[in-house]
Amino acid sequence: MEKFSRFIILVAMTIFSVVSMWTTYVSLTDSILPYPTLNLHLWNGIVWNCSIFALALSVALGLMLFALKLAIVDGHKRLSPVGVIGLVIVAFISISFNMDVLYRTANRDFFIYYSNDKMRKVYESYLVDAHRSLVEKREANLKALARQEGELEAETLGQRKAPPGYGPRAREEAHQLTVLRKTAQVELAAAEAGLRAEQAADSLLGSTQPSNIGEIQALQNSLRISLKETAAISGKPLPDPVRLESPLFAVIARLFDLKSIGYMELFILAVALLLDLGDIIGYSLIPNRRPKLTADPTSPPARPLQEQEEPRKALWSDASAVGRPPLS
Repeated sequence: MEKFSRFIILVAMTIFSVVSMWTTYVSLTDSILPYPTLNLHLWNGIVWNCSIFALALSVALGLMLFALKLAIVDGHKRLSPVGVIGLVIVAFISISFNMDVLYRTANRDFFIYYSNDKMRKVYESYLVDAHRSLVEKREANLKALARQEGELEAETLGQRKAPPGYGPRAREEAHQLTVLRKTAQVELAAAEAGLRAEQAADSLLGSTQPSNIGEIQALQNSLRISLKETAAISGKPLPDPVRLESPLFAVIARLFDLKSIGYMELFILAVALLLDLGDIIGYSLIPNRRPKLTADPTSPPARPLQEQEEPRKALWSDASAVGRPPLS
C-alpha cells in the first residue's frame, strides 16, 4: 500500500510539473523572454515558433522543483515548517508565472482593459488640469474687461471725483478699455482654441475603444498630437508617454491590489499555489506509518525465568539458617 501511495504521488508530481512548465513558458514568452526564437517543424506541417530561453528556464525551474519534491517523498529530505517556507520561496517564481497565465486565461481581455485604463487615467487627468487652466485664463480676461468697463461707466456717471461726462479721466479710462479689449481678444481667442483642441482630444478619448496593444499605442500617439496646442496655450506640459507593463507584472499588480481583489483573484492565487505545492501539501497530510517495535541489538538478552528464581531460593535458605527474616 505504501508503494502504491508513493506511485500516485509521483504521478501527481509529474502532471503538476508538466503543467507548471507550460505556464512558465507561456508567461515568459508573453512578457520577459520572447526572443530569440527557433522555428521547429512538427507533424502535419505545424511549425512551432519556440522561444529558446523561455523554454530552457521553464524546464530548469520545473526539474528543480520536481527534484526537491522527489527528495522529500523518498525521505532524503525532511518536511518541516521551515522546509515548507523554503520550498515556497523557491517556487515563488514559478507560482508567479502560474498566476499570470491562469488569470489571463480566465479573463482574456484583462491585459487590454488594464493597459487601456492605465493610459486613459493619465490623459484624463491631464485634460482636467488643462481645461481648468484654460477656463481660468478666459475668466481672468473677461473679469479684467468687466472691471475696466465698470471704471469707465463710473467715471462718465460722475461717481468718482471728476464731474460727470467725458472729461480727461473718462477719456483715459476709455483708452485703457480699448487697449484691454484688443489684448484680451487675442488671449480669449487663444484660450478658445485651446479649449477646442482639448474638447477634440476628449472626444477622441471617449469615442475610441482599442481592441489590442497596438491600437492603445496608436490612440496615445493621436492624443499627444491633438494636445500639443492645448499644452502650448495652457502652459501645462504633456505627460510622459505611458509605458505599458508586461502581462506578468500587470497580473501581479491586479492580484495583490487589496482594494479590488475578489473571489476570482483569491481562487487564482490558490490554484497557482497548489499547482506547484499541491502534491507536497497532499503528501504531508498523509499520516506517517507507526514504526515497528524491535529489540535493541546492544542490550543483553533476557534470562529465562528459571534462572531468575534460583538466586531468590538461595537467599531464603541462607536466611533461615541464621535465624534472620528472609530478604524479600
